[in-house]
Amino acid sequence: MKRVKRFSALFLVAVLVMTALTGCGKTEYTATSGFFYSGDKGHSYGDGTKEYEIGETVYMKVKFKVTSNKKKTSQVKVVLTIPNVENVDAKYMDGQVITPNFDPVNNVTTYEFTANAAKESNEQECVVQFVPNAAGSVTMTLVYDDNVDVSYDIQSTLEFVEQKSDSMEE
Repeated sequence: MKRVKRFSALFLVAVLVMTALTGCGKTEYTATSGFFYSGDKGHSYGDGTKEYEIGETVYMKVKFKVTSNKKKTSQVKVVLTIPNVENVDAKYMDGQVITPNFDPVNNVTTYEFTANAAKESNEQECVVQFVPNAAGSVTMTLVYDDNVDVSYDIQSTLEFVEQKSDSMEE
């Protein structure tokens, strides 16, 4: 009886070790992302200034990276949503144009990306250029598909203000 118990315990340990070594567990994903803005035609970006004048060209750079606990690369869908702003131009950093999906009923523009997730994956980025035409605020969202926990989804809000007067009041 002791032999059977000892054999069973050793067998169970062997199965657990093989499972850990072969990576049969669930794939887990993590993401890093950020919104960065430029008011100088894309020469410099920062995440601090989020207020722009009406008519001023705003460049928004969105960066994202998805990693997993597996060596094998898998694909994760990422969606950038911009409400109440019609896009002027959107490009990947290599210059490739990104085609948006515009929903005129909800007045929302969305951009869909595919992130390659693996243990060692590369950061991806896109730049969106637009010109605000009315005062108000716009909240952009970056949402990952169901593979990535919702806690990695992010938002950023821009404020659009009336143009400042150049003349001094007397």
